[in-house]
Parts: sequence; structure tokens; C-alpha cells
Amino acid sequence: MFPWLWIYAPVTHWPWSGAVRENVSPETFFGGIKPEAGDGEIEQQVFDRASYGRQLGWLTDVVLGAIDPNAVASPAARAALESLRNLAGEITRIKVENRTDRVDAAIALLDRLAAESPDDLRRVLAHYHS
Repeated sequence: MFPWLWIYAPVTHWPWSGAVRENVSPETFFGGIKPEAGDGEIEQQVFDRASYGRQLGWLTDVVLGAIDPNAVASPAARAALESLRNLAGEITRIKVENRTDRVDAAIALLDRLAAESPDDLRRVLAHYHS
């Protein structure tokens, strides 16, 4: 090797080749709200009380409960109402599936606890029976 080549040692950074650090915390999202679009601090406080999903769920329940499908005149509005009904049903299905998965995971964990430490299982069950 030629000793003079150590002087030429370029460092090349290709896309995605180095350390990638990005803050994806919710605070970053709320801090990134443009002033003309809203106040990030207020959005954060509202979100802490009720998530966007919960807020949309409330609005969906009100709209679906208050609208008479026969009173909707335009085809576009009828299609939108039907899409909203379908989405509400899909959301309910997803929630039931997730709840079932959590119950199955809890049962598996309790079964494992029963096999490994019956005393701890009795302590857990006593906590919920009192």
C-alpha cells in the first residue's frame, strides 16, 4: 500500500446509510401544527382528554343516530352515509377482534403463571375477586 493514499480517504454518505434519528413523539406532532391551522398546545390538551379516534367515534354515533336515511336526498350524500355506516361496523368488528385477542393473551399468560407459580396465580385472582 502506498503511504500517501491515507490523505485521500473520502467519506460517502448514501441515503439511509448512516444513523437516522427522528423524533416521532406526539409532542413533535402537536408542536408542528402551523399557526394558521390551530394551536398545538390546545390540540395537545384536547387530545389528552379524548383522542381523535374517540372524538370521531362520538361524531359518528351522533350523525348515524340523528340522520334518517330516507331524508338524505342526493346520491352522493346517501353513498357517504352508507360508507359511514360500513366504517362504523368495521370499527366495531376490529374492536371485538382486538378485545378477543387480549382475552386470549391474558388466558395464555394466566395458564403459564398457573404452571410456573400457582401461588402468584392465586394472588392475581384474589386481587380481582375482592
